[in-house]
Amino acid sequence: MLPTFLARLADPSIKTVLLCGCGGGFDFLQGATLLPELERLGKRVILGSYSFGQPERIDDAAVVYTAETGAVVKQVLAHSSPPPDYGPEVHLASFLDQERPKSAPHFVYAYYARSFTVPALRAFYAELVQRHAVDAVILVDGGSDSLMRGDEEGLGDPIEDAVSVGAVASLEGVKLKLLCSVGLGADRFNGVSDAASLRAIAELTDAGGFLGAVSLEPTSPGFDFYKRCIEHVYANQTFRSALTGFILSAAEGHFGGEHVPPALRSRVSPGRFFVWPLMAMIWAFDVEVVARRSKIVGWIRDCTTVRDCHLALGRGRALLAEGPREVENLPRQEDMVGY
Repeated sequence: MLPTFLARLADPSIKTVLLCGCGGGFDFLQGATLLPELERLGKRVILGSYSFGQPERIDDAAVVYTAETGAVVKQVLAHSSPPPDYGPEVHLASFLDQERPKSAPHFVYAYYARSFTVPALRAFYAELVQRHAVDAVILVDGGSDSLMRGDEEGLGDPIEDAVSVGAVASLEGVKLKLLCSVGLGADRFNGVSDAASLRAIAELTDAGGFLGAVSLEPTSPGFDFYKRCIEHVYANQTFRSALTGFILSAAEGHFGGEHVPPALRSRVSPGRFFVWPLMAMIWAFDVEVVARRSKIVGWIRDCTTVRDCHLALGRGRALLAEGPREVENLPRQEDMVGY
């Protein structure tokens, strides 16, 4: 019953894992759900925050890489100084120092998600693979817009995810490349329908790219570590992530959209959200299969500027033979009774 992605990560030849966000926001922090299991497996973990936080605003952190696009990468530690509203990279490092003092100081690579193209991000990850002898890469997407092919009615924030998927899919020298989606259904508020997300999982399964799923049980080490990590981050900054609130709420047993759970009270209103158990699951995929299925990756793969990526997405959507799909909906129970 062991999911394929965990069985592959358990391979003793995989010693160092690059764990990074897929598409901005708090994506990299959702990777905290995996840290206890990676630690149990004896893996060394390198953390990357491909985030919407701007590393230029973090002081006392060394610039360790500059991309061809001009984007900078900083190596952030617990003593680095972020702005008061947003500094999850610094707060994650300080939480890890607090939780794992024997392996301190911990660091996180911080780089702005909207400043990279596929070639630029691939070059940076290739540098990390060489620098840290990385054997496996795990991209973590908060939500499921990374699974969108490009012909769906709503895509969420597709460019940043597609850049990550395209960069890692074409990365050489690593043994395993995974995409993990946490918070399935949260992207409905960014236009991604639940039906489109579930169809994507079905199509990836058919193509051999679905590698299993696990639930974040409220008593599991992964969820406990994640919850305490988020509490530590929130104790040190003012920004709150709606996506994180959905994951916490779902794992704790909340359901529906009328009563706002505590973790979501600063971000949503009654009747304007919906929590379900699928948000408290980690869905794993083969990055290369996701990239082959994605029209978006094909459209932007060779773009050398972020602006060109957006233009290529628009052109690709305009040239779809049958146009974008209509909004995809799940069937209503009353429509299915009696069949």
